Amino acid sequence: MAPGPMEPKTTSAMRLPRWLVVGFSLCLCGCPSTPLKGYYLRSGIGQPIEETRKTMSREGSYASRIGWKETTYPLDNGNWVYVEPAGVGGKDCLIHWEVNPQGIIVGARTEGCRGWW
Repeated sequence: MAPGPMEPKTTSAMRLPRWLVVGFSLCLCGCPSTPLKGYYLRSGIGQPIEETRKTMSREGSYASRIGWKETTYPLDNGNWVYVEPAGVGGKDCLIHWEVNPQGIIVGARTEGCRGWW
């Protein structure tokens, strides 16, 4: 059905800004720059802790930028914990990676992440 004489005609040029707004909004809201917590924590389990240590020690990493000193502590079950500063959810957001005696990450928990995790 053709528009009446008084109805405005819509052209593709008039639709373009709406698509730009929608596309821009999706990019800002739908593409976070940090990994989702569940994925990040699950992806670490089963991995050697040395990989995390290497990543954190690289120049330009969040840990190196804030001058993080390696932090570990023992657990009663024979495992130990390696603490990683997360760089999201506030400056006090930490990931506690539980590591078995063979150096494999077997669990994780977060601390101080203000709802991000």
